[in-house]
Amino acid sequence: MPLLLKLNVIDAKPLRRGSDWFWSVLMEKTANGKTATASDIDGAGEPYQEMAVKLFLKRMVKAGFVSRSERPPFQYAILKRQPNYPLVTEDGGLSKKGLGQQYMWNVMRRSPLGFTIAEVATNASTDDVVVSAISARMYITQLHRAGILKLLTKVGEGQPGRNAYVYVLPGSQNSGPKAPRIHKASLIYDPNVGAIKGDVLAEEDRT
Repeated sequence: MPLLLKLNVIDAKPLRRGSDWFWSVLMEKTANGKTATASDIDGAGEPYQEMAVKLFLKRMVKAGFVSRSERPPFQYAILKRQPNYPLVTEDGGLSKKGLGQQYMWNVMRRSPLGFTIAEVATNASTDDVVVSAISARMYITQLHRAGILKLLTKVGEGQPGRNAYVYVLPGSQNSGPKAPRIHKASLIYDPNVGAIKGDVLAEEDRT
């Protein structure tokens, strides 16, 4: 059996790069009707992000979320303001990745009396995004393990031998409208000294 590690994570902070970060900077820079340049966004983040910022703005303009002035230096303004970064594909289309988790989180937040896996899968599904029972089970299990969800009880589903777990999102864990995101990390563990070497970077899993 592969070695399993239990990590005690003290703190984590987002890196100042990537589309989520670029969008948050653009939202801030263009508040109150202002505009921003690519350099404004690039200067607020990690080094060497100039090309990534340009590609990000190109996608946003193509998708209709951002406008660009006709002449350089190009000024950008947000046409459709929203707190979450709009998931946009490279060709400017809307991506559905990660929407299932957001819709499930929305259902949990408006279900103060509790919910089952089947109820979350059903109520989180839309015409465009179908949340399977397997996806709902995986997400709910992860949130429960993290201490975000509380297991209330088991209730019979009306069929012999079958039970449904009822979960609830306590008010103390209802941190806001953005869904908790599952991340995957790669790390180096030295078994000789029982320690992790170097920084650990975790990337969001939007499958």
